[in-house]
Amino acid sequence: VLALVIGAVPIALPLVMQVTMAIGAASMAKRQAIVTHLTALQEIASMTVLCSDKTGTLTTADMRVLPHRTWTHRMTKDDALLYACLASNPANKEDPIDKAILGSGHEHFGEEEADKLMNMYKKEKFVGFNPTVKRTVVYCEHEEKGKLKISKGLVDKVLVTGDDGGDCWECADAEKMREELKEVDVRFSSQGYKTVGLAVAYDGGPMVFSAIIPMLDPPRNDTKLTIYRIREAGINVKMITGDHLNIAIETSRLIGLGTNVLPASDLWPASATRDETIVTSDGFAQVLPKDKREVILVLQNRGLVVGMTGDGVNDAPALAQAQIGIAVDGATEAACSAADIILTQPGLSAIFDAVVESRKIFARLRSYVLYRIGATIQIVLVLSILIYAYNDTMPALYVILLALVNDVTMLPVASDNASPSALPEIPSMPQILLAAFLYGFIGTGQTMALYLSDVIHSDPSTDPEERRKYRMAVTYLQMSIAVELNIFSCRTPLYVGNILRRDTWPSLLLFICVMGGNLLVSLLAGFGDTFHVVHKVEWIDIAWIWLYDLGCLLVIDLLKRFLSVIGADWMSAGAAGDVLGYPELPDEFHGA
Repeated sequence: VLALVIGAVPIALPLVMQVTMAIGAASMAKRQAIVTHLTALQEIASMTVLCSDKTGTLTTADMRVLPHRTWTHRMTKDDALLYACLASNPANKEDPIDKAILGSGHEHFGEEEADKLMNMYKKEKFVGFNPTVKRTVVYCEHEEKGKLKISKGLVDKVLVTGDDGGDCWECADAEKMREELKEVDVRFSSQGYKTVGLAVAYDGGPMVFSAIIPMLDPPRNDTKLTIYRIREAGINVKMITGDHLNIAIETSRLIGLGTNVLPASDLWPASATRDETIVTSDGFAQVLPKDKREVILVLQNRGLVVGMTGDGVNDAPALAQAQIGIAVDGATEAACSAADIILTQPGLSAIFDAVVESRKIFARLRSYVLYRIGATIQIVLVLSILIYAYNDTMPALYVILLALVNDVTMLPVASDNASPSALPEIPSMPQILLAAFLYGFIGTGQTMALYLSDVIHSDPSTDPEERRKYRMAVTYLQMSIAVELNIFSCRTPLYVGNILRRDTWPSLLLFICVMGGNLLVSLLAGFGDTFHVVHKVEWIDIAWIWLYDLGCLLVIDLLKRFLSVIGADWMSAGAAGDVLGYPELPDEFHGA
């Protein structure tokens, strides 16, 4: 019973898993991705959908106003830029819009002149931007122009605010101007410009829509390539942005994402048709924080593993809801707190690196779990058969030695060479258990065949008890070596004999530890009369045991190959045979 208990407990399983995760987190940190929750290492390997914010993630977020292209109404272009600067908060350095407008103002007027012009207006009250009202409002006073109320923000929200809980109004002649403003806004956005509306009221008069200010936020240089690589990895990518629909469509076209980007209005009301639209679309524009979270929820309810990238406070709810929340470089504290992974370099390229690394981690964990469960099944079945079928027992010391050596030598699995799968790694316990039971049953048959045969036995002239001890020592040595060698089969969905492919080779440390462990038990058996740990086994029999176990490993290899050929990948534990690489953009994408 003690032997069964010892053999049934995978002592090093928690340790190996934690070490593997820790080494993986350190490796991802070198690839500019800081892991804040270790579970994200497994989940990003299974990610099937990535929802990405646009500004600052797919694009540079280094926006600049184009003063000469500003559309104005009863106002000069210079005044429009100046008033936009007044309606910006210089203390909010994390806001890309305010940062762009103030930076462009200083570039256009000059540092000293810009500060001089803005100081001529005494600010009395400032109402900052939030994702619901989507505008800022500043109340100020000028010696000659009197009291002014200036607002900048989303064009529609500046023209007619609606009852949204903020400072509300409807600009003068709003209905007459609506079509013209829509035409101007669409023209700018179709050219890839982000637009900001500006409205001004003088001395308590009505708000007058005064300008549409275009800003350019170009895609990052590596965005198109990274999107292509992520999609080649079997991950669908969707853009979810608060920007205007036309800007989102144009940006999506430029980065090769697809142009099936829909307005946020299509997200409501909820229905089965709506859910299907979310799954099949390339993204959504003009969304609010609740819309982003709703998209994540719908995708999760469809059984998809969802990742979400973002950088702002308004992204925090969606980052927290997604299985893998990813805060991009320069993200706000709120976004970083809600995220599982924090990128420390701009753009999405670090996400693809994280996907590659996480799939390697998953492969290492799967190989060890498969090996450990298979070995446990083999040990327990062999011991049970010996005890209950043949009334024979293996010494407890042998079982302890078997468990100790097999676990300690497996620690290098945490840093083993691993090939990332070409498709998302979806954990499947039935497949892992099926493969583990096959390994366990094959190993059991391998051991019991040797136990019952007369190929390796002691001198017939010795007494029966001595012969029993010899046979048990042979059985222990065979099982210990065979279990160790099984890691070479478990660690790859391909074939151990395929040595021409470098990606199937184990790490040098793992190879040395496995062979070192086998050499150790062989020496203990060979010098049994010296060490008195294992009953002495003749050297010729030890050599035959090695040949027998290596031959059985090749038989397992042939079985894997046969099952793969007939389409029954029962011994792969759900692992994909193809390997994920770093593909380059096809020629047709360069001109897109």
